[in-house]
Amino acid sequence: MKKQIFLVMFVAILCGVMTLSAQKPFAGRIQYETSIEGTDDPNLQAAQAGITTEKIVMGNCVKEVVNQSGIGGISITNGDYNIVYYILDISAYNMGKYYKETKGEELQKQLAASKCDYEYTNETKDVAGYKCTKVVATITDLESDEESTAVYWVTNDLNVGPNINFAEFPGLKGFPLVIEKQSEYNGVSFTVVQTATLVKADKKIKATEFFRPSDAVTFDEMSPELKAQLGMTE
Repeated sequence: MKKQIFLVMFVAILCGVMTLSAQKPFAGRIQYETSIEGTDDPNLQAAQAGITTEKIVMGNCVKEVVNQSGIGGISITNGDYNIVYYILDISAYNMGKYYKETKGEELQKQLAASKCDYEYTNETKDVAGYKCTKVVATITDLESDEESTAVYWVTNDLNVGPNINFAEFPGLKGFPLVIEKQSEYNGVSFTVVQTATLVKADKKIKATEFFRPSDAVTFDEMSPELKAQLGMTE
């Protein structure tokens, strides 16, 4: 009888541990491939060649790293503290790292300037081993009333935080593994598509991954010469 009671208790504890494990927020790395659809313009195709994109995800935080020819563009969205960092890393050319921090009233003002409406469809497909549902987004600029559309293929199979999309995709349910956005250049319309090719859990990811680099300085501290070189002058 004691053995039976012990066995029942052991199974109950084991099930509880398994449930807690299953509920643990996802921490990992997602690699994306970028393509351009709707145009054969060689200049546009060449512009996206050699671009690598990786998103590091944990709970309510996302760090997106886009690298091309040694220049890194990094965005960090922290849904726990409602902070966004934009970082330009040109240390490969001995030009340092620069950042802009957006939070509080400034961030709320930016988010309030547009409205996102989502249509969740029944269309599904497999992306990097995860079932995704097609979502059609209508983004309205509340100052100009101009509308644009985007398509997101989102998965609910990643246990991400509820506030993970607060800055880039406000109100979107699920995590996008495919992002399709309309764009235009020199009168040519096309679609930029980011598709996840690899989703890999990584237990080594820590909260410090989502801090701004300690060796970065603000954009305001960038020299006029460097701003001119990067085309950042007004």
